[in-house]
Amino acid sequence: MQCIFAYSNLGGHFEIKIEPTGSSHGFRAGTERKKYFIYNHECLENADMCIQGNHLHGLDYMNNQLVKQDKNNILDSIQKSFPGEFQNKLKTLWPESATWAIREWISFWIVDNINAAYPHIPHAHITANDLFNINKNVFVDIINRLGLTVTADNAKMKANQQQWIEKQIYHNSQHRCNVWVQDILNDKNTISPCQTILDEAYVQHCLREQGYEIRCDALNDFPKTSGELRELIYENSKTNNQ
Repeated sequence: MQCIFAYSNLGGHFEIKIEPTGSSHGFRAGTERKKYFIYNHECLENADMCIQGNHLHGLDYMNNQLVKQDKNNILDSIQKSFPGEFQNKLKTLWPESATWAIREWISFWIVDNINAAYPHIPHAHITANDLFNINKNVFVDIINRLGLTVTADNAKMKANQQQWIEKQIYHNSQHRCNVWVQDILNDKNTISPCQTILDEAYVQHCLREQGYEIRCDALNDFPKTSGELRELIYENSKTNNQ
């Protein structure tokens, strides 16, 4: 929304504001958004613009939501994934819970959440990943499709895109965690890529899928290397190791 406004005759200037976390959420609260844009997550076929997420990057999006929107408050963030009655229970039952217990609980549903939240949308106009393609400027096509006129030059748009990409530290979180899980299982000694408790829960889920549980009781501080975590895993006899 910010780029459409900044790069077209709708706004007529191309100053892009990117917050320290890499967020552009500040634009959503501004008068420009309220005057010109209506947004939701329904991605209906008659929408002027539909941006599709990718379940292979779902963890990235969850991290962004946690840090940028929910100010790194994990309970506030995960409450939104559950019905109202369960949200009320979370408020009363979980605030005093240990980090390790919250992490393990998340690990049992995080991938189901990702798959449900980011299904394939055949009528989507672009994917979120298109925004990271430095060889592709999607905004010219978007602005033209909306019946507006491009007023910014390509060099400026490309410079803003690069600046935005550099601040997206959670992009490829899911990919990095998948690689690290393989390092753990294949006896490679590497540093943890985990940046949030959601990353840690995702790793715990992936290890469980491979037939391993973590000795996580009281493990509030997640291991920083694959070697350290390897020392804490054990085979789960109820699953088939792959």
